[in-house]
Amino acid sequence: MKVLRRNIYIDIDGVILTRGATPALHLNKFLDYILNNYSVFWLTSRCRGDSKYTVNYLSQFLLPEIISLLKKIKPTNFLIDKTEAIDFDKNFFWLDEEIFASEANTLIEHDKYDSWIEVNLIKNPNQLLHLIKKKLLYQKN
Repeated sequence: MKVLRRNIYIDIDGVILTRGATPALHLNKFLDYILNNYSVFWLTSRCRGDSKYTVNYLSQFLLPEIISLLKKIKPTNFLIDKTEAIDFDKNFFWLDEEIFASEANTLIEHDKYDSWIEVNLIKNPNQLLHLIKKKLLYQKN
């Protein structure tokens, strides 16, 4: 029996890029890990149903080998809240530096608030590495 992979939804600002559009530490290793172990989706206002714009935007800040990984991330679309694009029928993680109160309420309504992982690369520059070694390592399904 094949186990369905958990979804991961990721934002750009604060997850892929830190302040000043600086690439996050360990980004290559992080992307390689999640793309090989999860179904990965953009959850950002910079992706409205088409990843081409997202990848093009990021190409001005990131190396070509990282861009090739980013091209594998699936697009999402939403109008107001990012939670509109989340598939609540599947287990997931949502990596974002902050969420709106309305998004938090939606997560709570679906009993999924713990699926949000607050990423703070200013306070913890090595957080992406920590995530793949701890939080995301044992929770693939």
